Amino acid sequence: RELIDEAAAPYRGFNTEIVVHAAPEAGADATASPEPVGERRPGVIYGLANLVENAVDFARSRVEITAKWSAREVAITIADDGPGVPADVMDALGEPYVTTRPARPRGQTKDGEPSGLGLGFFIAKTLLERSGATISLDNRERPQRGAIVRISWPREVFERKQAPAPTMP
Repeated sequence: RELIDEAAAPYRGFNTEIVVHAAPEAGADATASPEPVGERRPGVIYGLANLVENAVDFARSRVEITAKWSAREVAITIADDGPGVPADVMDALGEPYVTTRPARPRGQTKDGEPSGLGLGFFIAKTLLERSGATISLDNRERPQRGAIVRISWPREVFERKQAPAPTMP
């Protein structure tokens, strides 16, 4: 929960409600699957923060972040209530320079053309995959609307201590 709160903190207080849920996987024994504890990893926090920022930017009013864990897996989903990801860019999203972001009022483009470079999702995906995570992107099932990103780690990978950084001679 602390990891999620740190990643989401910069995006609170705007016009989008951010709701966080954290609990063991349904049916998991809470004593056998206590909340996972991992090291603070700036790359993971930055990657999650990029995904939260995207969700906040596209949401109409709400972003839900849900963490679930079991003895084998740690998973975080980030879901917004925005328009979702168009089918024609779904498979390419995550590659650099693919974007669905609408132009901002002070942007250089006009008429709602995309103004982002698509690097935020690409960077988030790269950083999270380097941490051992698997990332999937989809649209929420009807009647809900919006996009949903699922990030999951094998629990042992999530909780593993990182090797110390090499020191300079």
